[in-house]
Amino acid sequence: MRKTLETVFRTNRAFVFLVFYRWASLLPAVFAWRGTSSYLIAPLWVLALALSANVIISVFNRPLNKQVAERPLVLGVDLLFSGFILSVSDGMNSPYYLYALNPLLAGAFFFQMRGAFTASVIFTPLYLAAFYFGGQADVVQFISQLAGIWLIPILFAYPSILLKDINQAREELATARDELAKKHENLQTAHRQLEIIHDLTVLLQAAPDLLSVQERVLGAVTTELGFPKAVVGMVDPGHEEIGGWLIYPPEASFPAARPLPLKSENGEVVRAVLNRQSFVTGDQLLIRDAQLDAWLNQSRWLVLPLNLREHPVGVLLVEESGLTKERESALVTVANQAALALGTTILCIDRARRLAVETERNRIASDIHDTVAQSLFGIVYSLDACIKMLPDQAGEVRHELIELRALANTAHDEVRRSIFDLWPSALTIELFMADLTNYVNSCCRPRAFSIVFNHTGDFNSLSPGLRRTVYRMAQEALANSARHSGANSARLNLTVSDDAVYLAVTDEGRGFDPAMALSRGVNREHFGLRGIQERAKTMGGECEIASQPNAGTRIAITLPIHWHGPRLNR
Repeated sequence: MRKTLETVFRTNRAFVFLVFYRWASLLPAVFAWRGTSSYLIAPLWVLALALSANVIISVFNRPLNKQVAERPLVLGVDLLFSGFILSVSDGMNSPYYLYALNPLLAGAFFFQMRGAFTASVIFTPLYLAAFYFGGQADVVQFISQLAGIWLIPILFAYPSILLKDINQAREELATARDELAKKHENLQTAHRQLEIIHDLTVLLQAAPDLLSVQERVLGAVTTELGFPKAVVGMVDPGHEEIGGWLIYPPEASFPAARPLPLKSENGEVVRAVLNRQSFVTGDQLLIRDAQLDAWLNQSRWLVLPLNLREHPVGVLLVEESGLTKERESALVTVANQAALALGTTILCIDRARRLAVETERNRIASDIHDTVAQSLFGIVYSLDACIKMLPDQAGEVRHELIELRALANTAHDEVRRSIFDLWPSALTIELFMADLTNYVNSCCRPRAFSIVFNHTGDFNSLSPGLRRTVYRMAQEALANSARHSGANSARLNLTVSDDAVYLAVTDEGRGFDPAMALSRGVNREHFGLRGIQERAKTMGGECEIASQPNAGTRIAITLPIHWHGPRLNR
């Protein structure tokens, strides 16, 4: 009821009419006050009281309306005041009769039919009391005025009820309009989401590369969903790293961050990718890259990990500006579709790469096994047969054949070892040292050759590809020392830091002139050293070969851990 009345006061002019009627009803009293002598008090004082009451009601209408709506008994004060005015101004002959109807009309206005009846019931005895104290009047006048006390409020209550129903219907229409507008907005949002998902699906079928998919995802988040900026980072499954950061709209201040291993200590963003949990950033280490972390901490972000089934694909960071539940829901839908598009593209690229590598490995292994290995086995078998057929007096020939057989056996072992090395394995620091020891011993048998290992840092934290590269370089350097230095041992120092791997192989052998030994036209024995240099250069590192005749040799190699060469998303 209170809400309905407040709505009525705000939306119609009925109360203005009541105030106008209250002032207009004083006109008969104003014109008649000089000619009256039967008032119980001076006519001027009665008029002054009525005017004062009108002024108070007009000035303080809002608080008085609120009081009447909350406490209906307040209206009884006005009824008593009206009865008092009639009593002191000649009763039934009073010019204030129309003025006395004001509280009856107010009751009908505030409380409709119930208020009209209640006000009439209360005012009737007050009117009879005024009739008792007032002058004489005929029966017709008495009945007319008494009928007016009942009929006028009832007639006024009926349009008040209609007004209430109209306002209620208008409120219901406004509520229905708001609901329809909200549903329309939700439908528009759902339609926009479907369009974005459709576009991403089409792009998934015809995307030329991963970068195009990244750009389309960022465009969907910013341009179509209306977020100010977004950042996406990709997971390289082959190297188990996160990198390839891309921002939209482009900003010159956005740093070029290095790839980082997928380990929880590398920041909350990486931890979210590993735990598959979204969060809103605060004052925390987001990524273990000083420049990128400082840039990200300038804003608040909603971090959404992107996963394709159990495989981490990447992470989407959206600036938290005007984020609502509806917009977050739309963002999650787009992020899921983005994970599907990006993840499928990454897996296709990674699968193609793995298949190509695996196919090439199998081809090389098969070629060696079917050609070289079989030929060497045939040589060994034939030489063994020749040794048995030779006469006892052919000692020198027998000695030469035995040496030839030993050489063929060595070549056969070398080929078998090469075939084994082509297959992938989990290379730990322990296997690294054991494999190198076995390899060098097979290179220089029957002469003994030892290796003194010294390693610091976490070799096992390196990516599988980088560990294999370090192994190949160490293998070639130690083989060169075992075969050509004349020394009985070599020292291998391996240091792994946060940014680079340092490998040094030294011996105290006969040494050589590096410039002459590395010349293709002069000497081909040291082709492996040239291979080390070229491999280091390809990996973005350096290889320094320091040696002098009769002064030993030192091969120092530096390889960056976070190599910015051609990768999956570059």
